[in-house]
Amino acid sequence: MFAKLFQKPTQPQPSPSSLDVTQETMVSSELAPLVAVHYGIPSTASTFAFDPIQGLLAVGTLDGRIKVIGGGNIEALLISPTALPFKYLEFLLNQGFLVSVSYENEIQVWDLGMRCISSKIKWESTITAFSVISGTNYIYLGDEYGFLSVLKYDAEEKNIAPLPYHIPPNLIAGNWISRMTF
Repeated sequence: MFAKLFQKPTQPQPSPSSLDVTQETMVSSELAPLVAVHYGIPSTASTFAFDPIQGLLAVGTLDGRIKVIGGGNIEALLISPTALPFKYLEFLLNQGFLVSVSYENEIQVWDLGMRCISSKIKWESTITAFSVISGTNYIYLGDEYGFLSVLKYDAEEKNIAPLPYHIPPNLIAGNWISRMTF
């Protein structure tokens, strides 16, 4: 069976000098290798999220990729334009969106149907806590200074925006109790 593959060619091959080919140089920007095939869980996994309603598992990696796996042989590979590790991943439950936070504090909302980023925002301080409010498009975000902020993702306008609600660190820590008189 493999004999045909390893037989010598019967017709002589043209020599490189006889070919009329103009030589051009290629630059590295013309070569853009892409992942053509991917199987299983990436070895550089750093975080994950699960959508129990749709049965989807998302695995974020250290090189800016997100692997989404689900029942019925669903597999997708989302590649971030910035090859940075992910700190947090969470689904907007049963809505077809995945929210990721990179180590450079960029919040990206991925449209799973289109397999692309639908919105992103760069946060000015280091994000230390992150949670999507279950069943909504609202996101709690804690930063290095102790502030708790609220963001909203608008799926129709494909926009993620901070809301004017902030909880300062002294209220979160409970310092307000010491000022109360009984």
